Amino acid sequence: MSELDNKKFFIVEKEVFLDSPNYRIHDRKMYDLTTAVRKLLALDTLNENKETTSYHLQEVSFSEVQEPLVLTKDMEVKEEQSELPF
Repeated sequence: MSELDNKKFFIVEKEVFLDSPNYRIHDRKMYDLTTAVRKLLALDTLNENKETTSYHLQEVSFSEVQEPLVLTKDMEVKEEQSELPF
């Protein structure tokens, strides 16, 4: 069994609207490489909006966290302005 057999992939849909990209995980599922490529090719073939919509593969990567992140003073959220700048 190769290393690729254990990896999982998301299909990421990129949609551009008013020059601003928006990303979402297609179908909110993970796939093995073979299934991901098959679905990616099918989505690309059926895509009628190629100027604004594209599909990409992204490897799913989980990193185990050993300790919680400790916030430092410079990481604290500053108070927002109470007045709008305009």
